[in-house]
Parts: sequence; structure tokens; C-alpha cells
Amino acid sequence: MNWLPGQATAAVCFSVDDLHPTAGHDAEPVGDGARRAIAHLEWLLARHPQLRVTLFTTPDWRSRSAAPTRRWRGTLPLVRHLCHAADVLPRGTLRLDRHRSFVTWLRGLPRVDFGIHGLHHVRRGPAYLQEYAGRSRRQCRRMIVRAQQIMTAAGLPVVPGIAPPAWTSPRALLAAMADLDLHFITSARDLETPIAAGAVTHGSGLRGVSLIAPQMLPVGRLVHVTTNFQATSSPDRAMAILRHGGLIGIKAHLLKRFGSYVALDGLDREYVEYLDRLFTRIEDACGPRIWWTTLADVAARVRVGTRESGVVS
Repeated sequence: MNWLPGQATAAVCFSVDDLHPTAGHDAEPVGDGARRAIAHLEWLLARHPQLRVTLFTTPDWRSRSAAPTRRWRGTLPLVRHLCHAADVLPRGTLRLDRHRSFVTWLRGLPRVDFGIHGLHHVRRGPAYLQEYAGRSRRQCRRMIVRAQQIMTAAGLPVVPGIAPPAWTSPRALLAAMADLDLHFITSARDLETPIAAGAVTHGSGLRGVSLIAPQMLPVGRLVHVTTNFQATSSPDRAMAILRHGGLIGIKAHLLKRFGSYVALDGLDREYVEYLDRLFTRIEDACGPRIWWTTLADVAARVRVGTRESGVVS
């Protein structure tokens, strides 16, 4: 099944995780940290008019740290499963529908769409950021619906796909997504496996799925796309994916710094300047043979193609 349109020989998808109306630090107005980070993305979009971006959004963000801060609780056998491993915001503090000016600004961004990145980006227990871990199918379904409701109430359109926090996609989540007829998930990150035809993932999240091509999972009609490139990757890795007729799945995270944590793929000036050089190289080398697309559009083509080819998932 050929998932590429027309004369395209390869594709580029770019997505950003952790979109929420963060202040960056407590002294700033809500949303200022996000606006500064997205300003870098706006610069990149202006430089490359063919580029499109999926912003994976947490509609009621509660996380205050990317790492556990209540370490003493982690030593208590029962308590550690009942409490958050780090400080969290009260429910609703950063809920999108309570920050209308921030959402209005988001809707004005060019060539972006919005997917779900969890509901709160936290959970109780040691696996602090693995929000869907340990949840039942019903619980996952309820969380997805609630995330959709908040985004809709805020006036923010949402595409039918998820990037799960901490790359964690248990069977219950996949089944819940199938129940709701969601179209795609991006739940594997592999920045090390050599690029080759038939290569599969061995990194974070799902393993054994295609490294460089969208793949229909054996759950409902759910399409998976792998993150195979970020700020630490060599340009040669991207060009190798293109030579193999694959999809470069590029990831960034909204904030470079979150508390004491420094993200290697944080959306800062250095990263977007690196991507600017890479995109220029791709444009010069491949021209119109590259499909600059989104995860939602890739999934739509795969789903139509598998139906037409008679593939049963």
C-alpha cells in the first residue's frame, strides 16, 4: 500500500509536545512561557511555507516538574502508589477553557493543528509522567473524551490522534482509542536504530513497529507513526530516511527548561535554526518530491489505502 500522494517519494512530519498555557516560572503571567517558545516555531513556519506542525496539547496541565520531587514518599511501599511523586497544580488551574486569550492566540497560528497529549500529564505513583499506565480501557476512554471536551469548550479544534506522555501506550489505551475511532498515535521514539528498509523501533515506547513508515496497528484502524529525529540527530539520518522513501518524524518539546530539567529537544532558537538548515537542504535536494504533511493526513491516507487494498486490521 503506497501511503505517499502523487509523485512524492518521502515525507516530513513535525510535532511539538507539551503545549499548555505555562508561565515558565511562577512570576510570569500565564501563557508567556508558551508564547516565547512558539515564537521560535512561528519564525520557522515563516521561513518554510510548506511546513505544517501538530501541537500536542495537554488540556488541563497539572505537572510542576519533569522529575519526582517528593522522593521520601517513593520509599514508602503503599504510600508511593497513592500519591503524586512531585508537586502538582490543582485541577483546572491551567485548563484551556479558562484561558481564552491564550486559546485565541493559538487559533491564530498558521498551518498548525492540535492533538491530545494526555489530560493532566501526571498520575499517582512512581511512574509520574506515564499518565495512561495502569489505567483500564474505560478509564482511558473517559480521559480521552474529557480532553476532547475541554479542547472543544475552549474553541480549539482537535485532530483524532494522541501522543501519550512519556511515550507510554498500554493495550488499554490503544483499545480505548479504537473504541472512539481515533486515527493515529505516535508512541515510539527511536533515534539510534540505523535507517534501513524494514527497520523497526527499539527505543522508547512501542517497540517492533516501523522506524520510517506509518503502520496500521492490529487494534481498530489505528495508525502509528514513529518519532525518528530530533535536535540531537544528524542531518545524515534525515537524508537516509528520505533515500529509503520514508517519513522523517521530527519531535520537539515546548519548553527547553522546565524546573531543573533541560530538554534536549526543547523548542529554542538553536533547535529551529538547526531545522531551518535541514529543511533548506531537503528542499534543495528533493524539491517537490517531498510531502510536507501532518500526522492526521498521513493516517487518513493509510486508512483509506488499507480499506481499498482489502487489508483487515
